[in-house]
Amino acid sequence: MDQVVIFFQARYLIENFFKQQAEITRNGSEPLPEIYYIEGTLQMVWVDRCYPGYGMNPVRHPDCPDCCVVCSPGSYNPSNGIHCLPCNKSFTYGATECQQL
Repeated sequence: MDQVVIFFQARYLIENFFKQQAEITRNGSEPLPEIYYIEGTLQMVWVDRCYPGYGMNPVRHPDCPDCCVVCSPGSYNPSNGIHCLPCNKSFTYGATECQQL
């Protein structure tokens, strides 16, 4: 399933949960729970991550600028970041370290 679809489904479920909770607490006399929704304050932030050895490259892949693609020779990604870092010692695709593999 596409990441964007999953994001919007999760957002919908989270918003619905907090809206229902707000409605129940507004009409009840119980004290507020430890985690509660203040209407109009919910914000969602998209956080991109790629597996080690992969990164995003909108210049080389303009059809899918938000897709994680394998790092090209001459670059590497050691962690779950979104960028393939330059490395003159990397001669393989998908490098996770800056050394010849």
